[in-house]
Amino acid sequence: MARSAVWTSTIGLKVAMAASGLGMVGFVLFHMAGNLQVFAGRDVFNAYAHFLQSLGGLLWIARLGLIGMVALHIWAATKLALRNYAARPQGYASLKSRRTGVYAKTMLYTGIVVLAYIGYHIAHLTLGVAHPEYFNALDELGRKDVYTNFVISFSNPIIAGTYVIANVALAAHLAHATTSVFRSLGLSVGRFKQPLQMVGPAVGLIVAVGNTSMPIACWLGVLSV
Repeated sequence: MARSAVWTSTIGLKVAMAASGLGMVGFVLFHMAGNLQVFAGRDVFNAYAHFLQSLGGLLWIARLGLIGMVALHIWAATKLALRNYAARPQGYASLKSRRTGVYAKTMLYTGIVVLAYIGYHIAHLTLGVAHPEYFNALDELGRKDVYTNFVISFSNPIIAGTYVIANVALAAHLAHATTSVFRSLGLSVGRFKQPLQMVGPAVGLIVAVGNTSMPIACWLGVLSV
């Protein structure tokens, strides 16, 4: 079988989805851990943001890598969905529902929400196109005052609420996707099956609590400028 045929086979597409999905899970956890430093105060958070900006080209390589993973994930998911539809263009006359979790049933919808959220998040905190009022503010050390922009933005209940809803969708998507990664890679078998099935929900819970705690804390005034 030609190499291109291997990667466009059903197994190849599932492996591509699994690999790109695993990379994105790692990024989400790393990104969340960095952002949680906002609870340490302005100086720590601005120092963290300044360090990231000082990486220059390396930061853009990481960003382009993330975009590549997202594109690969969407491409593989679309190919698989179209292939499944082509195999069964008409629905079953009588379909007995299998035991499927709510996460699996809503993967398409949470995926769409997550994609829209990524675009909004980049426009908000990376490019400063959305809510630009404090994007270019500087702190007393001449660094970008990311802390002030962050806290004031999320003090707005509409912005905070948008992030909370989006991150709940992200957590639900990752919960099922992480579990599926182990199945796609053939790891969720035997004595490893039960422990690995718990990893997805654990990742989802961590992401939901971590990523929603920040906008909620700003909205409630726990974090202030």
